[in-house]
Amino acid sequence: MKRNNYIIIMGLTLLCLPIHLSYGQGSRYTGSYKKSGVIQHTRQSNFVIEGLEFSGTQGDIISLYACENVIIRNNKFLSSNNIGIYLTDCKNITIIDNSFDNVRTALRAHRSETVKFDYNDVFNLGGLLALSDNTINGFAALFDKVTGSGNSISYNAIENIFGDSSPGDIINVNQSNGTLQSPIIVKGNWIRGGGPSPNGGGILLGDIGGSYQIAEDNILVDPGQYGIGIAGGHNMTVRNNKIYAKKQYFTNVALYATNYYENEFGKSHTIRMENNIVNYTNSNGVSGQSWWIGDNMKPVAGIETNKYDKNLTASILPTKIIGRAGSTSPAPPSNPGEGTTPLPEDEPEENPAPTPNPENPGNNDQETNNPDTSLPNIKNDPSIRIYLDRYNRVCVNVVGTLISPTAEIIGANNKLQVIYRKPLKRFHTVLPNRPAPGNYTILVKNGDKAHLKTLYVP
Repeated sequence: MKRNNYIIIMGLTLLCLPIHLSYGQGSRYTGSYKKSGVIQHTRQSNFVIEGLEFSGTQGDIISLYACENVIIRNNKFLSSNNIGIYLTDCKNITIIDNSFDNVRTALRAHRSETVKFDYNDVFNLGGLLALSDNTINGFAALFDKVTGSGNSISYNAIENIFGDSSPGDIINVNQSNGTLQSPIIVKGNWIRGGGPSPNGGGILLGDIGGSYQIAEDNILVDPGQYGIGIAGGHNMTVRNNKIYAKKQYFTNVALYATNYYENEFGKSHTIRMENNIVNYTNSNGVSGQSWWIGDNMKPVAGIETNKYDKNLTASILPTKIIGRAGSTSPAPPSNPGEGTTPLPEDEPEENPAPTPNPENPGNNDQETNNPDTSLPNIKNDPSIRIYLDRYNRVCVNVVGTLISPTAEIIGANNKLQVIYRKPLKRFHTVLPNRPAPGNYTILVKNGDKAHLKTLYVP
């Protein structure tokens, strides 16, 4: 394959604004936590909730009603029979780097949009209640009538110890609608442990309908009655997941798709289920081709590409998963242990830039396209990290507060002609498009600090 050389020049600005991009992976915040009671906000905007510890609270722990532009990060939620974070009629909410331990449900987002529940640790759903087998109780994340663009449940680590927890659908996307350009994404989650609910399982899309939802690159071990399901709706995709389950009295099927709500919400269409690898043993001890498609879902595209692999075992997840979900060096709280911190007013994000195309730069800005064949002399600063993640995407992590008023990424070809430009406003950033194979030079600027690095993308 022909290699291409690009220089991608980044000028980053971190204003602690709630602009939702992707985050890296790495260590958990280890600073101090301040004990707190429940928090409720109504019609508030532009603030951060961070550095708090909640334990044994009465009622839902953090409740936001009609709030906008909120970050909830680096908090501990402990021992509660209620919901950790409840959102209703909210917009632009980021929930990142939190830990939930013995909480009934970590997140319920209701009638909200642009919600990100990413890089959180969730241990033992169900809280402290003693429950029967027929009780569906806890969710790691429940999207209920979530709509619009920029919604994500991704890169979380979720573990339930059988007998000490009571999960239902561990991740449930209910009556929720993404968009063609920005579907609801359930990606890169590690899930271990589910059951004994006869109806609960790992990840459920299209519950009571919905549209434009994708579950991809997730790894599930013993997640419950099923692994990943589609229960209705249209424009649903399940791809590139790995699912393993040993025989238990409630296990059934690794993958399924059927429209339970056809009479109420109409026929399903544009359903894909492809390139998933499974080894799922049902309660009768049968594994093999462990996927089932209801007649009212057919045809399902890509079903022939799914694979049963008898060599797939529980070792697809490491022994310890709680603690892996943290973002790459999360920024310390701006006001440690003090809970809610105001944010500066947000600025609307510019229109997304086009995907880089080395054959057609697609930029008529003559000034920015003028080639500059020299590279700056850079003293690499350790506060800036540039790397490839396991999906070969270019990632940048910047530690500290940035003072520049704008943020952008500029991509140039080997003649240093600009072919890509997009604003950036977060300290953890993943470029939205996986680059073609080749060598890439990345320059990140952060005030008077900078880092220059060349990466080879295989």
